Amino acid sequence: MAKIQPVVFPILGTATKLAVIVLGFSTNAKTCNTYYQLLTEADKRVTDGNYELTEQEFTNWGIDNSFIDDCVANNLGVIII
Repeated sequence: MAKIQPVVFPILGTATKLAVIVLGFSTNAKTCNTYYQLLTEADKRVTDGNYELTEQEFTNWGIDNSFIDDCVANNLGVIII
């Protein structure tokens, strides 16, 4: 889970965390899907969705799983702090 600059969602709350799960993929995959949640400090979900890594992102993933957080954050336009 990554801390993000606060993002205000009227009525729903202020997201301060990004949680990302990589969904299953085959051994011959060239990309993969993720499920993300933006959460409040109290871990209340304010929004969620899916993001599919590009082939280049999947190739560049390597061994640093925080790279996935960065890809999703960039797509959402949120800033990891």
